[in-house]
Amino acid sequence: MHMSAGTSIGATLKRDVIFLVDSTLFCAVVPSVITFVTILLTKNPFSWPIVLLPFFACVLIYSTNRLSDKEEDAINMPDRIRFPHRIRIILLVVAAIFYVLLLVNVFQKNFLLFAIALFPLVIAFLYSICRLKRFFIVKNVSIATAIGASVCIVSAYYENWTGVWGILFLFFFLTMLINTILFDIKDIRGDSVFGIHTLPVLLGVPATKKICLFLLAVACTMIIPLFAMNRESILLIPFACTIALSTIYAPEGENPPWWYFGILVDGEYWILLFSALIVMILQ
Repeated sequence: MHMSAGTSIGATLKRDVIFLVDSTLFCAVVPSVITFVTILLTKNPFSWPIVLLPFFACVLIYSTNRLSDKEEDAINMPDRIRFPHRIRIILLVVAAIFYVLLLVNVFQKNFLLFAIALFPLVIAFLYSICRLKRFFIVKNVSIATAIGASVCIVSAYYENWTGVWGILFLFFFLTMLINTILFDIKDIRGDSVFGIHTLPVLLGVPATKKICLFLLAVACTMIIPLFAMNRESILLIPFACTIALSTIYAPEGENPPWWYFGILVDGEYWILLFSALIVMILQ
């Protein structure tokens, strides 16, 4: 009886987590966390508008992508296409409304901030509609740059372009580049069918993992100058360690555990969030 109750709770929890992942709400936290961490490490006052702006932008972008990539997802992630279409549309519309409202808000502050906030949407258009994803590496670099804009938003909002933001941008650019490359592993079959050339498709999973570990090593060297400028940058270390584990244990088969890509890979940024909150509480 106890086992039955435990199994039922586990199944419910798994269902709810999968719903959050497939709804894009889980991964939409990623750019907001980067913005929040940048605010913390650049010692600027907290601001809800610039933290929520990348969140709604990400929900809008990924909801659009899930609608435009149905054919690939039917092969790579068949469970994803079973996500209720009505809810997908609702999320897209709600995200679009809040995104536009926040864009109007930042436009009133300064045009550079508005342009940076609009940049991820431009990348999303090129990625989903113009099929930028078909070009080797271009897709990965574009997504990493768009997410990296979450750092630049902070500097533009506070009009404070110190050396910290540049190093943070490169750090998060590289870690997000690793994130997108790891996600390409789960899409090997579908990308091969549709002629999309990615690192895992061309080089295989073992070589791809070595490249990701090299990129992570480069990213980790940036923690040293960041720590010299702000000791609170130590919060980046648990995040980097989680990325290392995700890379080392990236599955090489066609049937990875359900939690790996949905929870562990994007969950790295939840580790970053918890680390940032601990640092903020201890201040």
